[in-house]
Formats: sequence, structure tokens, C-alpha cells
Amino acid sequence: MIVKKNTLLAGLVILFLIAIVLLTNYYGSTDIGDYTDVAKFFANDYSAPIRSSHSYLMGFLLAPFLNFLNSFIIFKLISLIFLGLIVYSVYLISNKNPRALLLILLSPVVWYMAPWASPIQIASLLLLWAYYFIEKYDRYEKIKYLLYSAMLIGLSLAFWDTMIYFGLILAFCYLFNKKFYSFFLFLVFMSIGLLPRLALDQYLFNFPFLTLIKTFVSGFISILNKGIYSGAGYVSYGFLPFLLILLAIPFYYWKLYTPKLFIKNKKAMLFLTLSILLILSNPQIRYTLAIIPIITLLLMKNLRENRINKQIWILLPLLILFFSPVVLQLGYTSASQPYGLDILSLANKADLSSNGLSEKIIQDLDKISVDYPNQTFLVGNNPDDYQILAHYYWGKNINEFVSIQDYQLSLNNQTTIFEKKLSSSSNINDRRQIWIAGGIDKNPNDKTDYNNLTLAIGLGTPIDAEGFNLVKNYSVLYISEKN
Repeated sequence: MIVKKNTLLAGLVILFLIAIVLLTNYYGSTDIGDYTDVAKFFANDYSAPIRSSHSYLMGFLLAPFLNFLNSFIIFKLISLIFLGLIVYSVYLISNKNPRALLLILLSPVVWYMAPWASPIQIASLLLLWAYYFIEKYDRYEKIKYLLYSAMLIGLSLAFWDTMIYFGLILAFCYLFNKKFYSFFLFLVFMSIGLLPRLALDQYLFNFPFLTLIKTFVSGFISILNKGIYSGAGYVSYGFLPFLLILLAIPFYYWKLYTPKLFIKNKKAMLFLTLSILLILSNPQIRYTLAIIPIITLLLMKNLRENRINKQIWILLPLLILFFSPVVLQLGYTSASQPYGLDILSLANKADLSSNGLSEKIIQDLDKISVDYPNQTFLVGNNPDDYQILAHYYWGKNINEFVSIQDYQLSLNNQTTIFEKKLSSSSNINDRRQIWIAGGIDKNPNDKTDYNNLTLAIGLGTPIDAEGFNLVKNYSVLYISEKN
């Protein structure tokens, strides 16, 4: 009877979640363009050059569906499918324990990530099974389990860049007391799992490691320089992000640090401890999805039934807290954030409106495409404002959106967007100095005719470009024309 009640409750919860997610226009608030816009570009429906800081694989694979649906809804469907597979996998690995099903299904981060257009859901599922197989390898010493785990980590990295850190931490924690060839085999078969990404990079850029190098170099730059635009980073290190991450982790997880339980699960606990420290170094709630399924399995294995029941009740108010911004966006959206609001941005700036910024952008672009058909527009004043307009425009009457950053570089006969040089500093009269340099350049094969741009769009304010004067303003977009 209890199993039937839990199954019925789980079914009702899932139906509610699916309905809310599909009825909103919210797709997440971070890195959305890096995945949705890539799909739109490969679907030949993107009115701008593409720029992504992450793997192109997810967008490339979903492009045919996007072309058919003419909508980003495929990303929500994929998100729900892979979250469902995570929930079912936890249920399956726990020997179909109904409490495990409720524990993972009611996890706040599962609901938080349900609408997101992101590869984290896919990668987290692959990490869960990689953990399962490396646990089996640790227990039975059968090499096939190690190879399965390594290939799943490689495939997860093919979709989501951050998985290299989780994957290497997992390998270190489970293989540090094994023979060296185990770690070597892990790296070899991880590379095999990574092949889809390497093949796509070779096809797109003639260099199989381009997006991997670009991702990790840009991450290194963000740590050293807090971003590439005027020293402004995108990661918030205030009290609230840390608090939300700690709330996303089940309360009873911390009970596993008692000496007896920690020693009993020492490799898994070492992996989770290092992973939590990694997440806290770049505090974003979405990253916790990678470890919550594994934490759930450990709780089921180590906690008494009454504590599991208490943990389920503790999750309910947290679930409401994390998911309430999505529910609010059934009728409202952000008046200042183009991609909508999550719990963090809503807490920092509660600016809900019945006609938010994204709706206004879409309405303005529809009018501009009629008033100024078949034109190319300079877009500013921020370097990536063009990306926001290209994301929301689905028509064919606008030729291209051009970044004001690329325009200014072209006028000044410059190509470098960002460069950084690291050099040694000697305290003695040394004859040599060692230095390493790197940077980001504008595409040298850019075919845009910058000199003949005559129309510009300013997002929020008129564009600040020499020779352009305001001629017409819409709701949030401003048209300027060159004298």
C-alpha cells in the first residue's frame, strides 16, 4: 500500500512539474545563449555570427528539432527527459526503493533545473552512472567497470565542460590506491568517450581541442582578471549564493561526516567533499545537480528509515523556495533581465512585470523588421547585446545583428579583443625572462561590411557610436541612423 501511495504521489508531482515547466517561457538565466543560440545557428535561423564559450555538441544535435519546431521548446523537453532519467536511475540503483524515488524527485535542484536549457542534466546522468560503475570496480576489481565509468565521464565532458573537474576528482578518489595503469586506462577510455566533441570541433574549426582549450583558458582568465570586459566577472560571491547551495544539499548529508559513516564510505565522501569545495569556489546552484543523485544514494544506504522520512519533509519547503520564481513567471517575467529570473536574481532584484523585457524585445523586433526590412543593424551598447536580439528574433526580414565591439575594432583597424601576458620577474641580474601570452581575436575571416553600416539598435538606451543619431524609439529598442 505504501509503495502504491508513493508511486501515485510521484506521478502527480511529475505531472505538475511538467505542466509548469512547459507553460513558462523561462529557460534558465546563465549561459542560455551558449546552447540555445548554437542550435538556432545550425538550424540556419540565427541572424548573427555565433559565439559560444562552451561545447557546441548539444546545440548541434538539437538543431534539426529546432528547425522543425521553430521554438526552443525542445530544450525543455530534453531537460525533463534527462531529469526523469536521473530520478529513475536513482530509483533503480537503490533497488527500487520508493523513498529513494521521493527523495530525489523532491530535491530542490531537480525542480530548479527543470526548465533550464543546459547540458548539465545530461552530464549529471552520465556522472551518476560513472560513479555507479567505478564503485563496482572498486568492489569487484573487474576492469570492464572502470572502462564503462571512464567512457561515461568522457561523454559527459563532451556535453558539459565542468565535468572534467568532477571526472578527474572521481578518478583520483577511487584510483589513488590502485596501480598506475588503472588511472592510465581511465584517461584513455575517457578520451574515447570524448570523441563526439573532438570530431565536431575538427569539423567546425579544423582543430579537435579548440572548445576545450577556449573554455579552460577563459575560466583561468576569469579567475585572474574577473572576466574580459572591463574586469567584470559574472560569478556572484556574496552570502546568498553560498547559502542557497548549502540549502540545496540535503540536511542529513552532513550526518555522513560522523567518523563511522565517513570511514565506511570514505572514497565516495572524499569525492563529494572535494566536489562541494569545487562548487563553492564558483557558487552556482545548477552545479549541485551533478552530486545530488550520488548524495541521495548514500543517504539511502546509511540512514535509518525515520531520518529518510524527515529529510523528505525538509525538502518540501525548500522545493517551494527554489521553484517559486518559475511559477511566478507563468504570468510575470523580469523587467530588466532578458532571460528571466531564478531565485538568486529574484532575491537581488525583484522586478517582475506582466510585460517583461523579453516580451518587449520581441515586440520591438517585429516592428523594426517591418519598418526597416532586410537591413543589417549595429547593436549596442554592451558587446553582447547583439546576441540577445539574435536569440529572440525568429523572422527572416533582418539580415544581421552586428556587435558594437566588432564595429569599433574594425574602425580602429584592430583585431584583439583581449590579451594577457604572464612573465617571470627576476630579483637578480638574469639575462633571460620567460613569458607566456594568450588572448582572443576577432575572426580574421569576418565578411561584415562595417564601413557601410547605416542603422543601429540600442538596447535600453540609444547607441553610443560616432556619427549615429537617434531617429526612432520603440519600447526598449532605439533606432539610430548614421549621418
